[in-house]
Amino acid sequence: MKNPFFPLVTWVYRKIKHISGKKYDSKIYKTLLQLYPMENGERLYDNFQIRKLTFIITFLVIGIVSAICLHLCSRIEGKLAEGAQLIRNEKGVGDYQVTLRAVTENWDREIPFLVKERELTNAEEVYLKEELYHALPETIRNENMDLDHVAGDLNLISTMPGYPYNLTWNSSNSERISAGGKVNRKGVGKEGEKVSLVVTVTGGQERTSFTYEILLLPETLDEEEIFFRALEGEILQTDLEARSQKQIILPDYLMGKGIKWKKIKQDNSIFIFTLFFLGSLLIGSGMESDLQKSCKKRKYQLALDYSEFVSKLRLYLSAGLTVKNAFLRMTGDYAKWQAQGILQGNREKEQWYLLEEMQISCHQLENGVMEEQVYQDFGKRCGEMRYRRLSFLLAVHLKQGNDQLLMMLAKEADDAQEERKNLAKKAGDEAGTKLLLPMMLMLVVVMLLVLLPAYMGFGSI
Repeated sequence: MKNPFFPLVTWVYRKIKHISGKKYDSKIYKTLLQLYPMENGERLYDNFQIRKLTFIITFLVIGIVSAICLHLCSRIEGKLAEGAQLIRNEKGVGDYQVTLRAVTENWDREIPFLVKERELTNAEEVYLKEELYHALPETIRNENMDLDHVAGDLNLISTMPGYPYNLTWNSSNSERISAGGKVNRKGVGKEGEKVSLVVTVTGGQERTSFTYEILLLPETLDEEEIFFRALEGEILQTDLEARSQKQIILPDYLMGKGIKWKKIKQDNSIFIFTLFFLGSLLIGSGMESDLQKSCKKRKYQLALDYSEFVSKLRLYLSAGLTVKNAFLRMTGDYAKWQAQGILQGNREKEQWYLLEEMQISCHQLENGVMEEQVYQDFGKRCGEMRYRRLSFLLAVHLKQGNDQLLMMLAKEADDAQEERKNLAKKAGDEAGTKLLLPMMLMLVVVMLLVLLPAYMGFGSI
């Protein structure tokens, strides 16, 4: 499917190019010509820049649309209706969490609140009351004066020295006193708050429960904290009384102060737009980086092909062909191999760079370009020192004859074969390095398989 922005970007790019008269980026232009020597350089460069701009603009548009959608969704009022009503979900839908903002003349506070789903009208309330174990108060009071003046954490022990019992603790208000004895005095009134602490004593054939009344001392709070503690309590009380209602009526007046409610909107549109904007900047550099990787791949492929190329050229020259005829014959053979899928070294290639350079040289020879110039251009286009050296030898032979050229090519073929061996050795070393981490992971797995059974066997001795 064609990108819908492609025609627009093409039109804009050509207009800007015509108006500004900006020249090519020589580095990108040269790389594209190396990768696609048989294509028009100007058209290659323009197509590359248009594709790059198309990807960037498409990415930016997706980011802008995503940011706008998130922004519009965040502006929907949702569950807060008519300013001070929370809409409950129906039974079975589930609870949901909201963050409310209470605004008065003097204060502004965010209050997180869990709106539970609507319960059935026949809801049940169960309260557990049990007796206290009389030997425990002195131990569990910890650093408090006594259990009627609790301001710090309690020491809810699991066993009592001298008694063969296990103790399990429960609190009538787990938000105030946890099972571990941690005390929370947030919101306790001036007169304090009583909490029933239940200990279940198990041991032998009897199971007994004892209840101890704990009095939590109030916190020292300022006027603002007292107001919002009272407001949170009012919301919870309203929620408790309206369990069977579809709506929760939030208080609009408390302790002589009017309250305005606002729902905090989660708007991540700016973050999403920034993320897509940064991603679009990386697209351009990523495409240029891919060009450089392709250029390195081309360089490596030419280095691998050099040894066979020189050997085959020497063979044809030894058979009595001229360099020109040898080039034409080798180009035909390579083109035939590529058409039949028989590539050098059984390597799968999407593009055979050496063949393309040879085809360009053959076209120049057929069009009457001087042989010396053709061979020099061949070495320059390949870019590798090996090919430059070979092109120099081929150009020199026109003056010195084939006999001396064959001697030079014999030495060049030997050197090329040695370089080919070095490349293969280097590739093998790199492959071994890449396999080091998987081999270490496999070694760890094998060690675990060997050591775990032995370790588990020690427990049975």
